[in-house]
Amino acid sequence: MTGNSVELERAEAEDAKALTDSCKRAFDSDSEYGSPGPGGPPGYDSVEWNADKIRNRYLDYYKILSDGEIAGGFIVGDRGPDYHVCERIWIDTDQMRKGLGTRTFDLVWQRYPSADVWVLGTPEWNTRTNPFYQSIGFVQIGKTHEYSWDGIYYEKRISSGLPKAMSSIGDIRDGQQRVIAEGRVEEVTPTRAVSSRKTGEQLRVADAILSDETGSIQLVLWNEQIRQVKDGTSIRVEEGYVKSYRDELQMSVGKWGLIITLL
Repeated sequence: MTGNSVELERAEAEDAKALTDSCKRAFDSDSEYGSPGPGGPPGYDSVEWNADKIRNRYLDYYKILSDGEIAGGFIVGDRGPDYHVCERIWIDTDQMRKGLGTRTFDLVWQRYPSADVWVLGTPEWNTRTNPFYQSIGFVQIGKTHEYSWDGIYYEKRISSGLPKAMSSIGDIRDGQQRVIAEGRVEEVTPTRAVSSRKTGEQLRVADAILSDETGSIQLVLWNEQIRQVKDGTSIRVEEGYVKSYRDELQMSVGKWGLIITLL
């Protein structure tokens, strides 16, 4: 069935309750598609979380309307110029299998005509979302390892060539923020323990060398990031930041950053 009208509008504060209810129903239904049980991403069942994200100036939070009623939501983030992230999309359970997801993405493409690339992640176990994303042109480029399960990381390139938001390693400069770069991991040092200067808590840290055809840079890994990086693999870092230490450039992964193990 594809007769329902579909619209995409910016969410307002008063939509938070309806969006949360639809989000909870949608993600809880993943238990029928490989999830170990009901549940969803952080804040999926919290009105406060959704209200906060609606107000967040760094996100574009949309409500999906079908025949004028809220049928789901779509949250857009960015990693830099024209490098967009589908942070979250859901369709309410009573609106599934009507083509709303595909038509929603068509509306999103129209709203961001200058996009170079779109990225998103979804659990590897999800037998519903993985075929859907592939059907609308997303291609798996790697995996993420933030949770107890691996995530499948997808990309949809709109423009050819290196996206404007991405940097070759040789072009990375001191003080650069929001770095997106790919390279091969050539070395990972043994993990060592250090104390936080701010809190005194014990932290684990390791260093890796990340290289491409233009140069190399030291990648500083903290705590859970260490297990995500293996010697000899190729990775993409998103939301990295760079500083100079003893005349050597070091890149770290920011609070909202991500490490993707590339295929």
